[in-house]
Amino acid sequence: MSDEAEDLNEFNSWDTLGAMLMLTMVPAIMNYVFNEQDVVGSAVIAGIGVVISVAVFGLALLTRWRIISRVVNLLGCVLTTLYIALSVYLWVWGGDDEETASSETPTVQQ
Repeated sequence: MSDEAEDLNEFNSWDTLGAMLMLTMVPAIMNYVFNEQDVVGSAVIAGIGVVISVAVFGLALLTRWRIISRVVNLLGCVLTTLYIALSVYLWVWGGDDEETASSETPTVQQ
């Protein structure tokens, strides 16, 4: 009975890769959605996210440190809250440019 209880929230190396990919792809998707479908900028952000994710995966795979999975889990909780707040802000107040651009276009009168 002296065995420690298994932590079911602990990530393994592959879970860390998946979580990091999801966390680093959200900014690329948000850039695409909220910046007039900027493909190049989103691809650059996604590329940087893949590099960061693979680096963390390599570190987790080679070292097998438990702290890495806990840090990724905590980072996921913090970033998810931040991403939701940023998305709501951009959705509600980020579209002012389109309204001013449409009102500034001259109309042709016949």
